Amino acid sequence: MKPIEAERRSSLRVLLLSGDLGDGHKQAAKALAEACGSRVQTEEIDFMQGVYPHLHPLVKYFFLKGLEKAPSLYGYLYRKTKSSERLSMSFRSFLKLGLGKLADLLAEKQPDIVVCTFPLAAAAVSLLKAKGQLKSPLVTVITDHTDHSLWLHPHTDLYLVGSESVADALKRRGIAPARLCVTGIPVRQRFFDPVDRTRLCHAFGLSPELPTVLVMGGGCGLLGAEIRSLINSPSVRQHMQTIILCGSNVEVRCELEEELRRSEPEHDRGGRVIVKGYVEEIHEWMAVADLLVTKPGGLTTAEAVAMGLPMLLYKPIPGQEEDNAAVLEQAGVAVRAAKHRTLRDQLLELVGDRDMLRGMREEAGRFRFPQPSQQAWEAIWRLRTPMEQPVRIGRWSSWKVREVL
Repeated sequence: MKPIEAERRSSLRVLLLSGDLGDGHKQAAKALAEACGSRVQTEEIDFMQGVYPHLHPLVKYFFLKGLEKAPSLYGYLYRKTKSSERLSMSFRSFLKLGLGKLADLLAEKQPDIVVCTFPLAAAAVSLLKAKGQLKSPLVTVITDHTDHSLWLHPHTDLYLVGSESVADALKRRGIAPARLCVTGIPVRQRFFDPVDRTRLCHAFGLSPELPTVLVMGGGCGLLGAEIRSLINSPSVRQHMQTIILCGSNVEVRCELEEELRRSEPEHDRGGRVIVKGYVEEIHEWMAVADLLVTKPGGLTTAEAVAMGLPMLLYKPIPGQEEDNAAVLEQAGVAVRAAKHRTLRDQLLELVGDRDMLRGMREEAGRFRFPQPSQQAWEAIWRLRTPMEQPVRIGRWSSWKVREVL
């Protein structure tokens, strides 16, 4: 196949490859697309849907079922492969099934730069570059607060990472500093913009005076039974109002709504409970909340940090969620839910401790990166020029970027 060459254009054309195994990869791509400005033409494509349209539903089903039914197995595999490059190598047989389709897609789109917010997409594009079928630079955006071998591929020209600690971890793996840029995890500008909390509370039917807890299970609605039981807890409803976002899990949402209908007459004097499915205006729901109960996914927690919203991290899935939780807890922006205590007791304790919540908000202000999406674009924009000689550190090769004056 003829190599795919980037053509000269008046504006940069960037292809964003995301994936919907969880919602964070797509949200990162949306944040980048929103922040690019007029000098860049962007198009976002779901890698799994675009390259493996028939396999994708099956892969997603088994991935989510695996997380639900066998999280310990997932955690074991994650730990065994965290520092081993063999994981990315093991995916080659699977990825080769779609390389032809990916090459055709890239030939059609003719991107000047390919940006991947999904690790399998980065692996596949790296393979095409190794075969000489793509000359455009490859940028990988790591959407967790930690590193893992699945994100790392030898033909990646630039890694955008969320913190200095992740950058240091990649340097220890032998990746050249020239190939690293610390930008923060990309989140949309709306999470930084000021909002009128009182107006939003009235719009949502909430009391601005009552403490408000927002419960999220991620874009796929991975909510546990203990969270569902909060609806029937008189002590919780007496002291706070609760918003539960179920993501795209329609079954869980229907169960919760039915539970709410049955319990409402018994708690008509308590704080309100709102159940929602997938919502696009997540920043508005975060804006009215005093505390977020969530799975510690990279994007959700980065959005909460941007808004200065304290977090109670609920049952992290063994793997990257546990790593994310450790980073966030150490930074003082979140508390991990203790296994030996009920979620209800921890919620009541946190909501009642205004000083602790204030301290977590202050730490979020220190931990967050200002304008991470814009910083990411500045780094991507610098890659618009041709690559120079490779710089080798260990087994990894990198490229120096020639600046255009």
